[in-house]
Amino acid sequence: MLTPRDKQDARIALLKYYSSECVAHGAYLVAIAVGFFAFVEVAPLMTGVDFLPFTSELARGIVASLMLSVFIILFIYVLGRTFFWGYLTTVILSVKPKGKNEVEFEAERTTVTFIQRLHVACVDYVREKHKWSGIFYTLRISTLALIWFYVFVVFSIISLALNYLR
Repeated sequence: MLTPRDKQDARIALLKYYSSECVAHGAYLVAIAVGFFAFVEVAPLMTGVDFLPFTSELARGIVASLMLSVFIILFIYVLGRTFFWGYLTTVILSVKPKGKNEVEFEAERTTVTFIQRLHVACVDYVREKHKWSGIFYTLRISTLALIWFYVFVVFSIISLALNYLR
């Protein structure tokens, strides 16, 4: 049987973990912003880019569409995950842990720990209360890549249209 002190230590451990995830995702956002501004500085230097059989203007449009779509998708994804981890840090203070029968686990695991029950309760609460941020926790990389591809195609079409409208 767990003592109140053990339960408090589990909450503290999860709070530290969630807080470190928030800090890490904040650093990712800063890195993405720095990368974006570096791209903005380098973009004018791409005037003489030889890009296969394409003209220089078309090559710049394709490269710009590629980079902008990557930055936008990464920024939105990391921002959503930052909000998700931030919500978890507030929820951990007051959520009631799940019962042992309420937690599903993989076959190779033999026991369900208190910290796992607490984590599952936090994740379920955030998914229920903040549905939009819960999406970022379970988003698969294949889905993210598909969204990025659609954004890239849209930006490429816009770039081509603007190029020919000049």
